[in-house]
Amino acid sequence: MNKIAIITSLDYELFGDSSGRVDREQIFPTDHLKNIASLYGAKLSILFEYGQFKAFEENKQWNDSFEISNTQIMAQLVDLVKNGHDVQLHYHAQWYKALYNPIMHTFDVDLNHVDFTSLDYQTMVEILKEGKKFLEDLLTPINPNYRCIGFRSGSWAVRDEPKLLKALKACGFHADSSVVPNAKFESEQVTFKYENCPHHYKYWMVDNFISKQSNNGQTNFFEIPPYTIKTFFAFLKYFNSKYFLSKNIVQKLYSTKICERNFSIWKKLYKILSRDYYMADINTMSYQTLIEMVERAIHDDTVYETDSIIPLMLLGHPKVSYGCDDLHLFYSYLNDHYPETVQYWTYQEAIEYALQKKASK
Repeated sequence: MNKIAIITSLDYELFGDSSGRVDREQIFPTDHLKNIASLYGAKLSILFEYGQFKAFEENKQWNDSFEISNTQIMAQLVDLVKNGHDVQLHYHAQWYKALYNPIMHTFDVDLNHVDFTSLDYQTMVEILKEGKKFLEDLLTPINPNYRCIGFRSGSWAVRDEPKLLKALKACGFHADSSVVPNAKFESEQVTFKYENCPHHYKYWMVDNFISKQSNNGQTNFFEIPPYTIKTFFAFLKYFNSKYFLSKNIVQKLYSTKICERNFSIWKKLYKILSRDYYMADINTMSYQTLIEMVERAIHDDTVYETDSIIPLMLLGHPKVSYGCDDLHLFYSYLNDHYPETVQYWTYQEAIEYALQKKASK
């Protein structure tokens, strides 16, 4: 059996068009997920949306709630790290230079820049350096071993992979988690093509393209992707009560995903029915499916390695975490049935493991 390290990663953000409330979409659901995970020794890895935070900070003179919200966010991040969880960097480029409308009380985000790599290279570097410094200044006093060395691009959108990789390396990052193996998507705002990745899960070293394996093995940069499984009729996995509960609630708050803007009903239907992969997503998959996915990785003899641990990246979004109480059943099952096989890591721990293993070769 393979030894597995579960990483429960959460994209910590408002909705893509800037709508939502920090307390409802971030603070309260993250606290709830933290309380569940902590009962079973699991760890959360927060992918902190820096663009939203910076836009709130730059516009706090227009709305007192922005400073209050950012204070709540900082307090929550500190509490998470203090209790053994992790925070790494996340960025949705539509927040870059977002303008606040004090009359309408909304942000005008730039949906022409959903993909981080649509920004010019120097701007990308400045954002990455700022976000990394912000997190390390905030969290290193809480945990001297804390480092911001992992990234995930908003909406998984990376049209220019070499550009992103170059910027991440220049800023001292050692891993990315934007690639969703087997996935492809194209719209006015979001495009990615990750159909031919080295693995459905498990990390790989990269040279120039984050979705491709390094040829020479000399790099110190890794892709640690969310776990997916490719199969016919994958969309059937989404037909479960947990998914529909969340969808029915969220639709009342957020009518259309930004990546589906201007999609006809037929295009949305085709997107669903043509899907040939499903993700280890705590918001959309039932606990039974999540268990099946973990067990599949445990017993997968095609990746068996002696004296090795395979990081297994789960993902989720606090903003849509309705019905996630079944995580009690997920974590407790793993603890009861695989106490010697399954452990829980943070994103930072997975990166440091990969770096250490690379150095020992």
